[in-house]
Amino acid sequence: MSTSALEVVAPFVMGTGLFVLIAWIVFVVADGRRRREQLKVTSEFNAKILEKMGSTAEFGAFLETDGGRRFMKMLTVEGPSAKTRMLGSTQTGIVCACIGVAMHILGGIFYYLRDGLWVIGGIVTACGIGFIVSTAASYRLSKTLGLLEGGDALERR
Repeated sequence: MSTSALEVVAPFVMGTGLFVLIAWIVFVVADGRRRREQLKVTSEFNAKILEKMGSTAEFGAFLETDGGRRFMKMLTVEGPSAKTRMLGSTQTGIVCACIGVAMHILGGIFYYLRDGLWVIGGIVTACGIGFIVSTAASYRLSKTLGLLEGGDALERR
């Protein structure tokens, strides 16, 4: 690429990046508001149901029913499973490693951009390898604790 080509491409890339950044910020703010409203409505509903219970015995009897079990399950907040988090970490690691290797290759092709591409490529590759190593460690630990089997391995020991 010549310098004139970089002068033409740079504003396009920066403009696109700015647009994507603004769109992402709008999405995060809108999603946060939606989640906050949903949590507020759910909390108010649960508080009203709990106020209706007259005594501890009545509440205990309610929890024994199918509706009570569903109510308690609704109150608990579950995050993504160990398998889902490990899959996401593996995907991120592979993508980062591939982008880092591509930057190293591009650094070899474009000699005038070599230093910058090799430095950034090295950092991105190291992050990718770190994600993959983290996934391997999480897998071994999750398998040891029985999180991948669906049961609690510690209780069986």
